[in-house]
Amino acid sequence: MAEVPEFYSDAVEINLTMPWTVALTFSLRSTEADRKPTPVATIRMSPEHAKVTAMLLRRQLKKYEEESGTPINLPADLYSKLGLIPFEDW
Repeated sequence: MAEVPEFYSDAVEINLTMPWTVALTFSLRSTEADRKPTPVATIRMSPEHAKVTAMLLRRQLKKYEEESGTPINLPADLYSKLGLIPFEDW
């Protein structure tokens, strides 16, 4: 059986091409502030697959928080930078 490539990412770009494809480009950020992240992999899927994946990922992360008894904390300014509302979007 062939080995499955494994990557580490600390950045993601999400692109939706209506109506067919969601593309997630995972990248690795540089330590230099002026450089763009270096892409390591792009995963393409249907919008339906992306929605199910998002729902399953949310379920697993909520379970992790419940079982560990500790929420996954994010910096407050990150929410505003990304246009997220902590209690509404999570």
